[in-house]
Amino acid sequence: MSIDVELTDLAYGGDAVGRYEGRVLFVPGGIPGERVRVEIVEERRGHARAELLEILRAAPERVEPPYPELTDSGCQWQHIAYPAQLTWKAHIVRQLLVRIGKQPDAFVHPTIGMPTGISAWHYRNIALFSVGAEGEVGFKLTESHEIQDLTDCALLHPALDSVYQKVRHKLIEYFGDTLGEMMQGFTLRGAIGAVATTPAVATAAGAAKAVPTLIVIHARPGSVIENPQQLANEFMTIAPGTVGVIIERVGGRYGRVFAGQEFLTDVIMGRRFRVSADSFFQVNLVQAGVLVERAIAMLEPQRSDVVLDGYSGVGLFSAFLSPRTARVIAIESQPSAVMDARANATLNNQSNITVLEGTLERLLGQLHYRREHIDIALVDPPRAGCHPKALQALQTLAPRAICYISCDPSTLARDSATLCSGGRYRLVAAQPIDMFPQTYHIECIALLARVGPK
Repeated sequence: MSIDVELTDLAYGGDAVGRYEGRVLFVPGGIPGERVRVEIVEERRGHARAELLEILRAAPERVEPPYPELTDSGCQWQHIAYPAQLTWKAHIVRQLLVRIGKQPDAFVHPTIGMPTGISAWHYRNIALFSVGAEGEVGFKLTESHEIQDLTDCALLHPALDSVYQKVRHKLIEYFGDTLGEMMQGFTLRGAIGAVATTPAVATAAGAAKAVPTLIVIHARPGSVIENPQQLANEFMTIAPGTVGVIIERVGGRYGRVFAGQEFLTDVIMGRRFRVSADSFFQVNLVQAGVLVERAIAMLEPQRSDVVLDGYSGVGLFSAFLSPRTARVIAIESQPSAVMDARANATLNNQSNITVLEGTLERLLGQLHYRREHIDIALVDPPRAGCHPKALQALQTLAPRAICYISCDPSTLARDSATLCSGGRYRLVAAQPIDMFPQTYHIECIALLARVGPK
């Protein structure tokens, strides 16, 4: 049965929101302000999901999706004009800070989008591709195990898209009908900043100049690849710029074989960053620089400050905090990222960075026990947010300001509520930055200030 609905909002997760018979109705592909005809496909207690059948009255922000094949595999918002995407992202952040974060007066700056003149496509320097049971190669469909077969990828930087096409072709040629049995997928990483003189060059659609690329191939668990070392060696010659090929889940040391090197060296705003295959790094080079600059501007470090960089990864923020402060204490639990961060401090000639390996909650407890003084703190946790004990330790250490960087505004809102509980901190402002154009994902910086003396 089809029904007609007025759409009034956008939810975190990408769906438009309407109401029918007193229940919330989630409609993928809709835009607030539209009247649509839908069919309910899933009913839950208190809400339902519907499939969009027809747009009866289109919103002025509606555009024709340029890459409809990517709609169901991650680019949920490409039917919304880019300026409107930015507006809705700030709206969603504020909604979550009010509802989950218990911040009724939350101040949210307008979302910082991709710079004028730079495409809101072709921005990714890292991507994971999957292989389906029938040998399809591409992105996983949302909430599905099916694979969207892609001959090319409009999300990747053009130079990496060229590598993607070559890797895809080589896998299909090498494994033939057994590809789906042997391979689970592959990850491409490119050091775009290492060859680009400006962000505009880094993402210009025509700038397909070869970039240093790391290819990580994920064999299917239990599969037996004959002579994986030979395969790794063959992949080294597949595309200009390939610096390393790793094949995981095969025999050999740590269940992997490799040819070339196991890391890239990228450049952001003049700083060099070694990034190993297992280490996290920002996926949007242009906006990574914006993220760093905005976070540091909000945090207002002083020369005499001791700063905590929690969940520090390869030391991206540490590298830019180091020249502005007396000392940086970086804490990271991923061994490869710890190794990278220490190497990066040396690469950038920074002797005031101490990199500690371990969980933030455990090491913050040790800092408190040793009576370490922390003036300001920056944390950039994974999507799940900070461990409750880490938040408690932050409150105890009581830095004058905490900069919380998040790729999930719902966990940001939750953790902000925890940090502000008891009146020790207040939320000053939030700044969304669009690291993920065409998708509902939102990167956001929140600044929290200590209330009263330490």
